[in-house]
Formats: sequence, structure tokens, C-alpha cells
Amino acid sequence: MNLRRRMSSERGSITIELAILAPLIGTLMVAVVVVGRASTARADVEGAARSAARTISVARDPAAAVEEARAAAAATLDPGSPACRAMSLSPTITDATVSVTVSCVVVLREGAVLPLPGALTVSGHASEVIDQHRERGP
Repeated sequence: MNLRRRMSSERGSITIELAILAPLIGTLMVAVVVVGRASTARADVEGAARSAARTISVARDPAAAVEEARAAAAATLDPGSPACRAMSLSPTITDATVSVTVSCVVVLREGAVLPLPGALTVSGHASEVIDQHRERGP
């Protein structure tokens, strides 16, 4: 008899537990998606910055290679897509080094299964030593 009373007093408790846990699980899923999109975007931007810096550092005329580096970074990031809505590239060229900063605006609500608000700006930085043994231009 005691077992029946105990079972009847716990009736519906799983429904209450699920009602409490559902928003927490949903929030956790949204957090995982945001972190995943941000880390993927950050890796892509870092790779584009490294590629752009390397392109400039091995060019005959580093200042003239900036547009080629910008095109290479744009090919990597695909500006206009949800993964990179807008891209900017800022090179700093000295006699010995090249530093490149690439920034990309990631729109969170586009391209995701879950509706996420807002956008995130991700930046990547890379430096390369200018190749002193490259062929000199005329």
C-alpha cells in the first residue's frame, strides 16, 4: 500500500522536470552553435591573414601585392556570405616585415539552424618577414 501512495505522489514529476530543463538545454544548444560559428570564423580569418601576409612578403614589390593579397583573402573568406558578410584587410609594410590584419563580420542569424540574433566581428593578425632573397624587379 505504501508503494502505491509513493507512486501516485510522484505522478507528473517528469513533466515538471522536462519543463524546467528544456530552456536550459535550448540555451546550451544556442551557446554551442555560437561558439562553433565564432571559432570556425576565427580560424578562417587567421588563415586568410597568414595567406595575405605571405603573398605580400614574397612579392617583388610588396606595396603592389596588397591587392593580390586582398583578392586571396576574399577568395578564402567569400565576403557577402553569412560566414563573412564584410571583410577588411589592413597591411603594414616595413623594410623587414609585413603585418596584416583581416576582419570579418559574421552574421549569426543567417546560415544557422537556430535563430540567433546579431553579428560578430572576428579579426585575425599575421606577420611575415619579407623575403630578402626574392628576385628584384627592374
